[in-house]
Amino acid sequence: MRKSLLLIVFAGVFVVTLIASAPLSFVLKRTGIVEQGVSWQQARGTVWHGQVTGLAVHGDAVGAVQGDFSLMRMIRGQPGHLLRWSGPSGQGSALAALSGDQILIRQGRAMVMFDAARISSLFPAQEVSLRLSNMSIEATADGCRTASGKVNTDALSRISAVYGANWPDLDGVLSCADGDLVVSVEGRAADGTRISARSSLQGNGRLELWDVPENQTNALLLAGFTNEAGRFVYMQQLSSGETSSE
Repeated sequence: MRKSLLLIVFAGVFVVTLIASAPLSFVLKRTGIVEQGVSWQQARGTVWHGQVTGLAVHGDAVGAVQGDFSLMRMIRGQPGHLLRWSGPSGQGSALAALSGDQILIRQGRAMVMFDAARISSLFPAQEVSLRLSNMSIEATADGCRTASGKVNTDALSRISAVYGANWPDLDGVLSCADGDLVVSVEGRAADGTRISARSSLQGNGRLELWDVPENQTNALLLAGFTNEAGRFVYMQQLSSGETSSE
């Protein structure tokens, strides 16, 4: 019995070592992330220890990711890889596992900086941030399956002065919808304005404001919001390549 158990353990360690020694570029191409809009310039090393440089998502430069594999993490029931990301727009880390075309992420955290004008050309050029914590994501070549985690952004609080308002930071969660990774956040300003925003990794988004003071409504309409029964709505559609209202 003990001999059989040792053989099983040995075989398991051998298989894990064999997989971890696979070239990183080969494994990445089999995960399906290319179909999700992820690209890279170079993948060096193996799954055991490697680095991806020139990483981009839908053409946007992300930076570099370094990965280190630990068998002890797997023994503790955690994903075996520790990924560390750094780039011009922020930094982050997560535990991750690759299995066939499936990607598993746990204990993820990240801070991303970007220009608010990228949300819409109508928004002022202003550096804003998005913070993610306690992220858990399961994805395959078909897209996002499950996701959770906390989200905080100061995007609207930084640009609100343009509309004569003082909007708060927004808090929310990660989720999956139709195979896409979705960020949903909300908040309430001191003047009573209620805010709800939803954006996907594919680039589609919806921003809603209601209970808005009358002295702010004209600025919102001029910025491209539409008044839908007292709710001021702003839409972004990836398919058109432009921000549009519905």
